[in-house]
Amino acid sequence: MFKRILMPFLLSLAILPGALPALAQPAVVSSIKPLQLIAAAVMDGVAQPAVLSPSNQSPHHYVLRPSDVALIDGAALVLWVGEPLETYLANLVASVDVQAVVIEVAGLPGMHLQAPGGGILPSDEARYDTHLWLNTANALLIAERLAVELARRDSANADRYSANLDAFRELLTRTKDQLETRLAPLAAINYAVFHDGIAYFEQEFGLRHQLVMVPDHENQPGVRHIMQIQQMIEENPPACLLEDINTNPATVVTVLRDLPVKRIPIDPLGHSLSADKQGYALLLTRLADAFLECLPAR
Repeated sequence: MFKRILMPFLLSLAILPGALPALAQPAVVSSIKPLQLIAAAVMDGVAQPAVLSPSNQSPHHYVLRPSDVALIDGAALVLWVGEPLETYLANLVASVDVQAVVIEVAGLPGMHLQAPGGGILPSDEARYDTHLWLNTANALLIAERLAVELARRDSANADRYSANLDAFRELLTRTKDQLETRLAPLAAINYAVFHDGIAYFEQEFGLRHQLVMVPDHENQPGVRHIMQIQQMIEENPPACLLEDINTNPATVVTVLRDLPVKRIPIDPLGHSLSADKQGYALLLTRLADAFLECLPAR
């Protein structure tokens, strides 16, 4: 069975000469859209990675369809974050019937993991903020591992994967530099988030939200919590509220009542983006664009 403790061994096979036979254009399946965007950059010009969970659905509660199982059965590589995010995949990737190498990206050596709500994750803490793709160093680490795995299975395109990885690395550097400059004015702006799902992005670019509207975006907040948030907003109004495009509007209306708060949609899953070599950088850029809408008009 595929177990988390076996992943370092499985991944190490990718660097052993002759450990695996070369396969033409290995099929890659990603659990969520952001991982597909990273894979698309590495596989540009060779093949198109597939994705399981639609971006307009929560990966926490997605239910696999027969077509999804068929995709996994035919895959050489499967990318997923880990059981805390995609609980629907946990049993399947542990199955003896899965022939693909399953890469649990949260378990990759060097992966930067944050504690839920931000901050450093204690070494003995198993629960982490699952939105790890919103950190550019993590995205590069995922791309590097995937490029190695692909090259070992598709030696004919090894040079292409390597060149694509170099291009992705350069794109990330340019994008990060641009966003650091653009987002610098927001360091002093008070803003609110619907739920705490963009902490990796905030930490990387020196941003800090004033308050979180709901502690668990999957559930309706309690009356006491709603009253506390309403009082905080009245006493110190945020410049805006950043809310996921999949947020339940009724929940926001219930909390805000008639409080004059500017609402700005964000899409940390890249719902409308094309899976191509620019997709991941565009995901970050559009998220930054949403933040910049918080800036007061000049």
